[in-house]
Amino acid sequence: MPSLLHIRTEKFPILDGEEDEILHAGVFGKAFSQFIESSLKNAGYEIPFIACEDWGWWVEVKLPSTSIGITCYREHDSNTECQFVCSASPEKDKVWSWAKLRRIDIGPDLTAIRNTLTRAFEEDPMIEFLGELDEMPF
Repeated sequence: MPSLLHIRTEKFPILDGEEDEILHAGVFGKAFSQFIESSLKNAGYEIPFIACEDWGWWVEVKLPSTSIGITCYREHDSNTECQFVCSASPEKDKVWSWAKLRRIDIGPDLTAIRNTLTRAFEEDPMIEFLGELDEMPF
């Protein structure tokens, strides 16, 4: 199953003050990660935080048995139409749980999150959903 959801839009500009939060030049995407956060919260997911990383933005998602992240990437640093991608991390259906001392299946959760985000992209008239990818397009 492809791991990246790919969109194109002008909807997610660089936010005022975002420059002060980023760890590396050009790693913008806070507005996109806030959209992801809002879409998942509206679907009933608990989102403890979002954070800028050195590669992009992280949206923490609490699942019943563990926590995962949604990684968010922006194509460039100008406030024009650009491409964005996001992906669950980890991407694997089974992950190790130290609390349970065994591998747990989060495949259904990953599918539900992917479906929630795909629907949010497709339903927003300002977003062009370009599809699912196996590799980073930029």
